[in-house]
Amino acid sequence: MPFRDTLADYRRSGSYRLDDAKELLERPSLNSNASDSEFRHLRGAMYLAGYAVECILKAYMIQYIGTQTLGSAVDRLNARRHSKGIEPVENIARSAAGHRIMYLLQLTDLFQKPGYDQQIWGRVARWTSSWRYETDRVERDQAIQFVRDVEAVVKWVSSKVTGG
Repeated sequence: MPFRDTLADYRRSGSYRLDDAKELLERPSLNSNASDSEFRHLRGAMYLAGYAVECILKAYMIQYIGTQTLGSAVDRLNARRHSKGIEPVENIARSAAGHRIMYLLQLTDLFQKPGYDQQIWGRVARWTSSWRYETDRVERDQAIQFVRDVEAVVKWVSSKVTGG
């Protein structure tokens, strides 16, 4: 399978992951009477929702830097940073750094734009890709609020992504 690295790829993936997360907030249909049915898929919903933010941030970054792919955006950003004597960014296209929401956000100008909500971003930025390993119980209200926050962030950033 080819590596997907374009603005359209990230935008599409972000939308799909957010839809997946919302669906996982629904009560399970398999073994719906089991003792864990009240919270079974909630961590998965939060995990996938976080990827929606990561994807839309990467789409925005491609547009913000003015390239066609995230890999080329990182190259161009690093060339600019090198010319100013600034340390290069990590390879966010294929490394763990690309999963850190605040790191990605800081590589853009979004935090300076009208409508940037520091509180919502702070809550969303608690997301980590290591949630895929978590087995702890998450309360339904907590998961619903997290996905709502993600939905607000994704909608806000998406309104600024014109390509794809």
